[in-house]
Amino acid sequence: MPVIDDDLSRPPQPVPGCATCAELLVLREAARAAYDRSAETDANVLLRRHQRKDHRA
Repeated sequence: MPVIDDDLSRPPQPVPGCATCAELLVLREAARAAYDRSAETDANVLLRRHQRKDHRA
């Protein structure tokens, strides 16, 4: 089981091999590239929510 970092001062990292994590990472990177900090934060929230739901024991 991957270790999920709950430190909110750092952006969440995707779980290797997870398609949903990878999709959310693409969203976050696109937001960063567009300097859209709101969308970047939204992607981080969605990634954390997904990880808590699907990657916790």
